[in-house]
Amino acid sequence: MVGMLAVGAISSSPVSADNYPSWNDVVAARSSEAAKEAEISRITGLIDGLQTQVGQAQAAAEARWQENQTAQTAYNTASVKADQLESKAAAAKTKAAESHTQAAILAAQFARSGGNDLSSRLFVEGDKANDLLYQLGAMSKLSESTTGIYQQAQIDQNTADSLGEQADVARNALGALASTAQSALDEAVTTQQTVGAALIEQQSHEAELSVQLQALTTNLDLTEDQYKAGVQAAAQAKQAADEAARAAADAEAAAPAPAPSSGGSDGSAGGSAGGPSEGSSGGGEPSAPAPSAPVVNPPQSYNGDAVVAYAEQFVGVVPYGWGADPSDSFGCDGLTQYVYKQFGIDLPRYVPTQAAQGVRISSSDARAGDAVVWSGHIGIYDGQGGVIHSPDWGRYVTHAHSLWGSYYFVRFL
Repeated sequence: MVGMLAVGAISSSPVSADNYPSWNDVVAARSSEAAKEAEISRITGLIDGLQTQVGQAQAAAEARWQENQTAQTAYNTASVKADQLESKAAAAKTKAAESHTQAAILAAQFARSGGNDLSSRLFVEGDKANDLLYQLGAMSKLSESTTGIYQQAQIDQNTADSLGEQADVARNALGALASTAQSALDEAVTTQQTVGAALIEQQSHEAELSVQLQALTTNLDLTEDQYKAGVQAAAQAKQAADEAARAAADAEAAAPAPAPSSGGSDGSAGGSAGGPSEGSSGGGEPSAPAPSAPVVNPPQSYNGDAVVAYAEQFVGVVPYGWGADPSDSFGCDGLTQYVYKQFGIDLPRYVPTQAAQGVRISSSDARAGDAVVWSGHIGIYDGQGGVIHSPDWGRYVTHAHSLWGSYYFVRFL
């Protein structure tokens, strides 16, 4: 319930579509210093509000994913305990059956050696009484042994019954734990979608608001066409900055790892080096983060193999560029935006915003058609350890047959 309230609290945007200023509002604000200052304050507040909205959504999503992981861990732990109790109960039941069988065999032997047969032999064979009395003593010992075996059989049966009851209780509790884990997953997915919506809202308006603010604070006398060109330039500058960040991250990932100390390995596993420009590099297993898989992973809402097959047609054909159309060019996020759109998934541009539209899944659950995300780069997972992506300037869409660096998988819903 707390999670649901938190989702509701951040789902309502602090700004609505009709609150964003138009270019005409900016022009009108120049009529007086007071109007200009008021408009500057308004635009600054909107920019801050967008940033706050994204931050709150991301914080809520992190909390929901942590709750999901906690619920999943509780389910997994309880499932293991139930399995162990059932195994112990089965072993105890087998032991109890063996004890009962042994006791029954000894009881039958005692019955055949005692009773009326023993009394007759004492009367007829008086000269051998000492031998018979010895046999009587032996049978008394046998009787004591039989009693002990019977008692042990009862103890073993009680143990089996107790363990069986404990296993039933543990197994029955799994239903509630699974339900809790599923609810936590649903809430995590919902808050992750809220993050995506907040990032789209920010991406859609931040560049325009920044240009409006600049026009007011610097008293630039812009025409509407110049204003529109400025908004486009601001968006391209944002994308260029993201490309530069990606290149820097790729260069860092491609840097040679330090030589291991003479004391041996530190236990960490390294992946194959290289950025998008070296996506086909081999050697070693890729290094990927391993977030805990949900109890039930969200299913794909599309045919993953069909997504890969569709993207394959652009390999070696469409060059890298700013575009998101095969007739022009594909940026890495342009390729994913175009391909997934053909399967009913509408994605924005900008890698973090695209990644936020889906949910992270474990590498063990990744399937063809899921997205692979690096810092500032994204591609389409082929399901076989490789990726179809648009790597860099001067190159074409590529099908790399291995992954590299530090990455994670995302499934779009």
